[in-house]
Amino acid sequence: MTPVNLCTAREGTFRGWEAAFLENGIIRLAAVPDIGGRLMALDLGPYSYLFVDPDLAGKLFSAQENQGDGTLAAWKNYGGDKTWPAPQGWENDQQWHGPPDPVLDTGRYALEALSGDGKKALVRMVSPADRKTGVQISRQFTIRPGSSRVQLELSFRNNSDEPVRWSIWDVVQLRAEVQRADGTTAYDPQSCVTIPLNPDSRFPRGYNVMFGAQENPQWQVDEERQLFIGRYMWEIGKVGLDSTAGWIAFTQGAQGYAFAERFAFEEGAAYPDEGVTVECWTVGAGQVANLDYGASEIYLMETEVLSPLHTINPGESATFAIEWGVCRCLGLVVDVTAGGCVAEPLTVRIENGYAHLTGSFGVFDCGELSLAWVDRQGEVARIDSIGAANPLSAVLLDRVDPLPPEARSVALQVTTTADGQNVNLATAALEPL
Repeated sequence: MTPVNLCTAREGTFRGWEAAFLENGIIRLAAVPDIGGRLMALDLGPYSYLFVDPDLAGKLFSAQENQGDGTLAAWKNYGGDKTWPAPQGWENDQQWHGPPDPVLDTGRYALEALSGDGKKALVRMVSPADRKTGVQISRQFTIRPGSSRVQLELSFRNNSDEPVRWSIWDVVQLRAEVQRADGTTAYDPQSCVTIPLNPDSRFPRGYNVMFGAQENPQWQVDEERQLFIGRYMWEIGKVGLDSTAGWIAFTQGAQGYAFAERFAFEEGAAYPDEGVTVECWTVGAGQVANLDYGASEIYLMETEVLSPLHTINPGESATFAIEWGVCRCLGLVVDVTAGGCVAEPLTVRIENGYAHLTGSFGVFDCGELSLAWVDRQGEVARIDSIGAANPLSAVLLDRVDPLPPEARSVALQVTTTADGQNVNLATAALEPL
């Protein structure tokens, strides 16, 4: 195994495909250029987050086979993570008519860069130029030591002679199954996708049902926390949200693993699909066009992030940055911060000069946990060390500390092993004394 203070890159084989691997002793990524430049593995220690269709593992097809009759039943849904143009549709040429798409979705991407020097490791894959959309897609993934973070740099280059207008749309397929005692699998009802609601949403319910039943029981709203919750019930469906918070999270509840995506929301920018920034798709009982999932044993949820619509002139490019973070986290993710995932917010109860602190978290970095007590002027009055933390271990906080008289707030932070930076995981205001 790669030491946790080093990053490495290598070529090898993944599930029968030629692949490029990035590792840092905490996470492992496997990129497969030949099937649409997909990332097919994101592993935290022993746990694999990404869905891989076992019936397609290791297989390659010609462009003609990938296109088939052009219907969804012909689509080779390998799984993993991929990047598409949005909006999707078949009404006009300003929409992407896929999948299937034998160039951008399942074309043979070029492995343009693969490097690891200990301090970071990256892989970059580039698509063929697509005449229909006018774009060529570049997908770069970067990891660093002592962290479960993955930096995605996605770009569309206009290789046509006319301006084109697209959103950069990244789609992650996440495993959402449990294994029965007899070795078979079923859907995991504890798997959830969570997204902050926009308090000024254009949608009456805070979300827009894009596919499937309008009253799909999977789609729920926590009014108190202003949170959309997609609970997996193996119903087919899709929703979009005009969330401005800049994050979407997935909780694999049966085993206590979390996956989060963070991105920059651009105020005033135009977004596709009626102005949505994030979408969630679930595979379950039901039919899409001529494809029926009812008899399948596919259990997955998708987190989808969309950039603003970019008008790209010939020869120019548009880019979109996303940060992933993975961790153990015991409970539904209700917030994503700079330091990790929050299942139960930091709560402070004060009595007789002591503070009782509780909360449940997952961290993205190896480091030292501490509490920073902050006074009215914003100065740190005292720091209390808690102990080591890493993405492979959930953080359950339940402790009592003497309360510094001058403290007005407290921050739970991680001092990272890699570079010694203090990264904020959670904060709480203290009751006036």
